Amino acid sequence: MILTPFISGLTTPLYAFRRRWFRYEPVQTINLPKSGFSDHLIIAGGGRVGLFVAGVLRQLDLKFVIIELGYRQVEIIKNAGMPIIYGDASQRVLLEAAQIEHARMLLITVPATIIVERIVQEAHKINPGLNIVARAEGIEQMKSLHAQGVYEVVQPEFEAGLEITRQALLHLNIPAVEIRKITDTIRREQYAPLYEIHSDYQAVSQLQNANLLLDITWVPLTPDSPLVGKTIKELGIRKKTGVSIVAVLNNGTLIPNPEVDYQFTERDILALMGTQHQLENFNKTIDIPVSQRPVCKQSIRDYR
Repeated sequence: MILTPFISGLTTPLYAFRRRWFRYEPVQTINLPKSGFSDHLIIAGGGRVGLFVAGVLRQLDLKFVIIELGYRQVEIIKNAGMPIIYGDASQRVLLEAAQIEHARMLLITVPATIIVERIVQEAHKINPGLNIVARAEGIEQMKSLHAQGVYEVVQPEFEAGLEITRQALLHLNIPAVEIRKITDTIRREQYAPLYEIHSDYQAVSQLQNANLLLDITWVPLTPDSPLVGKTIKELGIRKKTGVSIVAVLNNGTLIPNPEVDYQFTERDILALMGTQHQLENFNKTIDIPVSQRPVCKQSIRDYR
């Protein structure tokens, strides 16, 4: 405990020393396709976060390659059959081996600030217009990364804490919409310093504020619902009530902006948008039983 602060303070000089004396490392590639890469994603860091992201990309059948320096993680990734380049992602030769000039995006999951910034610098030298998503440990690093042209920054510890808070509030029976508003507000406050240095983020902030005003009411249909078996056109919901059906969740599949000839089925979940007065008109006009009426805003999670 006594030595930890002292050793942590040596990270920057030790890393600089390593780069000065061990600048060129042999490039070792494993499981890379013979045809090479194009329009792919590069994951700098194959730790727990990087490996999780890689697993999702693999499920979606998206092309990616991982750059990892830790031997143990390299073995895990190798045995999983994922494409990997062994070495330090902040070295230009490693990024070139990952064909960064043809990459679609760079995801930086390593936690060390100096390494993240060095990777960004080298990546932009090769591919100035590359989209980069980086991991940050705090507001100051977020500002630094944005000053270098990184417009997507994530703080894992903050996001994890926010998710734990959300889960706790759900178990305390706090309304889902209220939880969403609370978490959105906390997230805006956390990332607020970025809005001050980038006009683009100011626009994002305004859009998020507007989003809080656009409440969507989710209404589950039961087998005896008067809507079942009828189409949106037949019912004339928008014309009669002013309410818009912006989406339908049908057997786990989300159908955004359904066509007017969509026929409702039992257990559909409708996403309604409208004022309280319009929702009341919806209840009366469609003759929804009192027990099924959407008297409050709810999240889709409530029906899962």
